[in-house]
Parts: sequence; structure tokens; C-alpha cells
Amino acid sequence: MVKELTSEERAPAVGLDPLVANELDNYEKEATAFLDGGGLGDDFRPFRLQQGVYGQRQDDAQMIRIKIPHGSMTAEQLDAIGHVADKYTPRKVGHVTTRQAIQLHYVPLKNTPTVLRILAEAGLTTREACGNTVRNVSADPTSGLCEDTVFDVTPYAEATTRFFLRNPICQKLPRKFKIAFSACPHDRGLVPIHDLGATAVIKDGKRGFRITVGGGLGASPFIAELLDEFVPEHELLRVSEAVIRIFDRMGNRKNRNKARIKFVVKNLGIEEFRRVVKEEIAALPPAEEQGYLDPDWSFLEEEASHPSAASLGQNGRAPQPGFEAWKRTNALPQAQSGFFMVYVLLPIGDMTVDQFHQLADISRTYAGGKIRTAVNQNMVLRWVHEEDLPSLHADLIECGLAEDGVLTLTDVMTCPGTDTCSLGVTSSKGLGTAIRERLAASNGNYKSDPLVEQIRIKISGCPNSCGHHHVADIGFYGNAVRSGERMVPAFSMLVAGKAQGEDARIGKHVMKIATKHIPEAVTTLIDYYTGDRNDGEPFDEWALRVGTPAIKEIMADFKDMPVYNEDPMAFVDWGATKLFSLDEMGEGECAI
Repeated sequence: MVKELTSEERAPAVGLDPLVANELDNYEKEATAFLDGGGLGDDFRPFRLQQGVYGQRQDDAQMIRIKIPHGSMTAEQLDAIGHVADKYTPRKVGHVTTRQAIQLHYVPLKNTPTVLRILAEAGLTTREACGNTVRNVSADPTSGLCEDTVFDVTPYAEATTRFFLRNPICQKLPRKFKIAFSACPHDRGLVPIHDLGATAVIKDGKRGFRITVGGGLGASPFIAELLDEFVPEHELLRVSEAVIRIFDRMGNRKNRNKARIKFVVKNLGIEEFRRVVKEEIAALPPAEEQGYLDPDWSFLEEEASHPSAASLGQNGRAPQPGFEAWKRTNALPQAQSGFFMVYVLLPIGDMTVDQFHQLADISRTYAGGKIRTAVNQNMVLRWVHEEDLPSLHADLIECGLAEDGVLTLTDVMTCPGTDTCSLGVTSSKGLGTAIRERLAASNGNYKSDPLVEQIRIKISGCPNSCGHHHVADIGFYGNAVRSGERMVPAFSMLVAGKAQGEDARIGKHVMKIATKHIPEAVTTLIDYYTGDRNDGEPFDEWALRVGTPAIKEIMADFKDMPVYNEDPMAFVDWGATKLFSLDEMGEGECAI
């Protein structure tokens, strides 16, 4: 068993930077004034969003988005989030996002100042996690440790975070701006779908980055274009600042649907955009005068400073049932001999209060008290001694986090959908759970096929692609389709998308399917693929080869919407108790 800590031992460190303390005092003043009917009035909403407090579809319910730069956290910070989830959220659940942040839901506005202070005392911030600014800077969670890593991008992601946080140049951009780092050509940072992406490169023995711009999903998805094959490390922030300044100047402030930087790149063309960037860089001070933030190497675990639990006589447990299957999919050997990175699968990206604390304790025992979130909505423990794997797995079983199959078919990715989001059309989490249950009912048949196991399913509750449906092997986004006098909750299905590498691509649209019929549709498509593929042919390559017209024929039984008198439950969304409607939808706050 891992060591259990008391609430006093878990308490976050007290003491705030004066700037942060003043900022939170001001937020509390304005929130109180707003609740009393005064203060900033309509201007309170963008002010609130700047602090990472996001309105939900439910009345007086706020979502708190906690920035986790490059996904790196300490056990104490994980405990602080668990404490807040326990005391201030009725459902006592946290959600890991597809950009490595952590969201807490259903927080009354009056409690948000207290929540922000508790998080700040633990060294966490929500500042600029929402709104038209530079969002959480994400990065490959295996950076520096995977076998094909070029160099560890973590300190560069940290420097970028610090440089742009509260920076006047990015407080009122035309739209949000997302930055991602990847440490290797395999691209676990998903740089092609970001506004600005940086992939580690070494040229002539010197470190630098391959920079891409203009990626993004949403209703108009774009794969990023190459800005520069090699930007020296010391020029990283100058190039990033130049791109953001151009976006601030040229971005569309009249039409929020065309306000992201991808439209600037598209309208100018990449050659002209490169030229404008060079002009902008020339107008900036040299790096040494600009106040370039040297990479902070304290964020790296350059070696495992913690002894193995087994060597200390702790937790020496025999392998439990399921250990080998879990090790095969969830434990990734590091480049450093004798150590593993361990993925902890979070079903649909959710964690309970107890699991926050249990995983914090597990990280103390096996990973030096550090942990990372991942863009696939899971957690990663780094520098785990190989001899500790059986005990770690046993401890994960006890807290319900030992499911195998990370980054496989059953590791379904979803956004929160209609659970909390004002823009949600359908229940993405409900569908994701239903698909997982359908696959589990196959008694492991799909896990026995390595090519099928590689298929990734990703779901969004609306076209905005917070669940990355555009870049999934099989992706879904929420729709409402009329059938007779009623509306059917449905999803559009896409196939053969890809988020990683220079051949990243947007999936091909196939058809709309009633949500209650989708689990069967998924297994129908996969079963056909297994019988029709060429030897060794992955699903995405098969889907591209046969084409969407053929896939539509394969899925013909699912194209028609149900009739109410014949299938009334098809008119009720997953987890709902009444007929589907769009009455609870509202204006989203993504671009306010």
C-alpha cells in the first residue's frame, strides 16, 4: 500500500507572490460586486475568463480550468486539486483535457475566489486558461525519456509559458492561441493541430525547433503549415512573439468564426506569412536584449533521485492478475535502462477526489512525487523503477486506475459535451462510455488483434473538436437531426484522420448516425475492416484505400434516422431521462 497522508500533510504551502495576491483580491472584489448587481456588468465575463473561470450551461455553475504547463505537476499540486474538487464541486470529479489542463465543474461563482487562492498557494494558476490569449502551453509528456527523443523540450515549454503569461502583447488577441511542443519526430505533442508548434531538431550540433503555424480544428479544421525548418533555440521566443504580434494585428475581430490565426495564414499564403514574420522579427530587440528566459532545467528529472520502493522494503508485491496485459500497453520503457514511463488510463478523462489523492500518494512512492498530464487525457508517471512495476500496478488496482489499453481502441477520448458545455449538442461522454462498454462486452476479441487495437476513437459533443474528432481513426461530433416532428441526438462520423507528424490529415466525413446506434455501428465497421484489409494494413490506410463511398455502403444500415413510434429511446440521449432537445444550449464563451 502507498503511504496515506493526513489532510494537514496534504495542505498546500501558504504564501503568494504579491502580484498574484493582488490579482486574486481584485478578482474577488469584482466577483462580489457582480453578484450584488454592480461592478463591471457585461465586462465581467471577459474579466472572469481571463482568470480561467468559464460559464457552464447550468445556472450559476462555473468551470475552473487549471493550466498545467507541459503537463508537469507535483504530488502536492494534485492533492490541492483533489481538495478543491472535494470541497467546492458537488460531483467531486476532475477532468483532464486534451491540452493537459484540468477542469473542475459546477463551482458556484461565489466560491471561485477561494478556489483560485487554494490553487495559487499550491503553485497552480488558472490565469489565461480561457479567453483570447495564449492558452496552456502543452508538450510531449514523454519528452527527454522516450527512446527517439531529440532533446527534452520541457524547459523550453516552461520558458514560453512564463514569457507569455500576463504579457501585454497577448491579453486581447482576436481569438485564443495554442502552442505545443514535441520532443521527437513521432510527435506526441500533436503540433500539426496547433496555432504554433515547435518540434525539437538538432542541426550542425545545435539545438533548435521546426516551427509550424496555422493549425487548428473546430468547425474549419486546418493542418499547420511549415514556417521554418530550423529556428535556433535562442530565437524561439522572438519567433513566437513575432507570430503573435502579427496575429494580433491581422486577425479578424469582426467574425469570431474566422478569427483564429489559421485564417491569417490561409489568406496571406504561407510564403507571404513567412515574409511578414521576418519583418516582424527584425523589428524586435535581439534575444539577449529582449529578456529571453533561459530554459529552467529544474523541471527535468535528469536522473531518478528516488530509490525504488522495492529497495526500501516497501510494497514488494507479487504481480496481480492482469499485470502483463497492463505492462504491455501502459508501461513504456525509457531510454534510460531500468526505468519506465507508466501511463495511468483515466476513462473518459475523469478522476474522482479519492483518485486525485491516491495518485498523488502513488507518485510519491514510485515517481519522486512528480506526475504529468497527457494530451490523450491520461496521466504519466516517469522514472518508475522496473522492479516497482508489479507493486505500482497492484496499488493502481486498489484505486480503480489499473485499466490496460492506453492509446488503444478502448481508450476513447471525449470532451465534456452536454454534461457542462453551453455549446454541447449531444452527450459525448455518454457515447464514449457506451462505446467502451460495447467493446468490453466482446470479451477481449478486439484486444487480440494488434491492428484493431491501434484504432483510436475520439468524440466531440459539437463541431468544435475539443475531443479531436477530426484527427481520429474513427471520429464523431454531435448533431441534432429532425425525424418527423422530433429531434434525434446524432453524431457525424469521420474516418482516417491523423494528428501526428508531417503527414497529419483531417478525417473524411462519412455520415450522420443516431447516437444510440453508434456502438453497434463502430463494431460493424471494425469487423468489416478485419475481414477486408490487406496483410498488416492499419485501419486508416484501409479507410483511405477503400474510400468513403465504400464505407458508406458498409454502414448503409445506419444512415437513416429512427422513427419515433418504432424506436422511441433513440430520441433520448445517453444518460438523459427525457426526449432530446436543444433548449439548454446557449452561447459559448470560447471567443469572448
